[in-house]
Amino acid sequence: MKKKRDLLWAMSPMMTINTISGIQPFSLERGSSQRRVFFAFNCATFAVLFCFTLYLAINFPLNVQFFSATLDISTIVRMTWMMLTLSSAALSGCMHLLRKGKIIRIFNRLTDLVKHLLRNEMVCYRKFILLQVFLFFINTSNMIALGWKSTEVVGNFSMYLCNVLMVMFWSCIHHEQEMQFYNILYLLSRCFRSMNIKLAALTSVVTSDSRLQRGGDTFILRQLSLLKILQMDLYKTYRSAKRVYGFPNLLLVLNNLLNSSFILYSIFDYGMFIYRGRSYTGLIHSILIWTLSEIFIMLTIVSANENLRKKVERTEKLVIDAMLKVEDYPVRRELRLFALQLLHTPFRSSACGFFPLELTLFTSMTATVVTYLVILVQFKGSE
Repeated sequence: MKKKRDLLWAMSPMMTINTISGIQPFSLERGSSQRRVFFAFNCATFAVLFCFTLYLAINFPLNVQFFSATLDISTIVRMTWMMLTLSSAALSGCMHLLRKGKIIRIFNRLTDLVKHLLRNEMVCYRKFILLQVFLFFINTSNMIALGWKSTEVVGNFSMYLCNVLMVMFWSCIHHEQEMQFYNILYLLSRCFRSMNIKLAALTSVVTSDSRLQRGGDTFILRQLSLLKILQMDLYKTYRSAKRVYGFPNLLLVLNNLLNSSFILYSIFDYGMFIYRGRSYTGLIHSILIWTLSEIFIMLTIVSANENLRKKVERTEKLVIDAMLKVEDYPVRRELRLFALQLLHTPFRSSACGFFPLELTLFTSMTATVVTYLVILVQFKGSE
């Protein structure tokens, strides 16, 4: 029996990982007791881990003797780094679970859109998903190595090891969230690309006499109406995803700001990676890879959002060009309504309204990192 090659089949490798983590974007069986029990188990597990993580974040600065006998700038930086990473990542994971219903609706809506616009691209898309899963496993392996190196530094089981384990868990959840958001942006851009191809073909029909053989203006009006409905569905999906994944995106930007600032600061204060008078090269390399992976994730998100924006601009250009060329009033009126709809449905995304997910974000982050670095170096010089 031939498998149904739809979006659910194409994303199954990613969803297997999400199901293990408890944040699967598709429901199991609608209304089944199995799904309710599984969701209740996820909520209970996440609640326990969230409370335990908050306890670790609050208790972490109390164990000053773990770092050094005195509170120097390096100790303060390490404590701030660990506390923010723990608390923010845990909060993001729990918020994601609470918004599970909205996430399921987003992916179900995407499934319907893919049926209309990307039906023949699922095999290639599945290969792309497998590549993402491979990169995710590489990043997870580095985080396991980071935990192992941290255990080697500590020498025995302690609260610090619990901190490392919780950072690994919540960071993996966060990366899965960003993987979901990236795939939403990618699928939306591919849908707009397919819609632009149909719109370009329709424009050629509008400016030629072939529409008389296809049923006249009725055919064109019906196609334009269908494209308008698809565009509005794409916008609603994008708007919902922007709201659901706003906090994880904010966390991603803030993590990159902190990681870049502290890693660059370690050049001036190498004591950040010294424990009991020894430095550990493997631990430093794992932290560097982790930082670079966070930057890479942010770069892919911003690139996907920029690509989507360009596809939307292409749609606007095609509609305006067709509106200028057509002479029939009913068709021109429908094109004008389409243009107004595009004008009032902008595809602009941001991290909870603080940071626009555009290429200008990197220049703003560079300026911010330099500012933080100067402040930290000045504090170090005043000791």
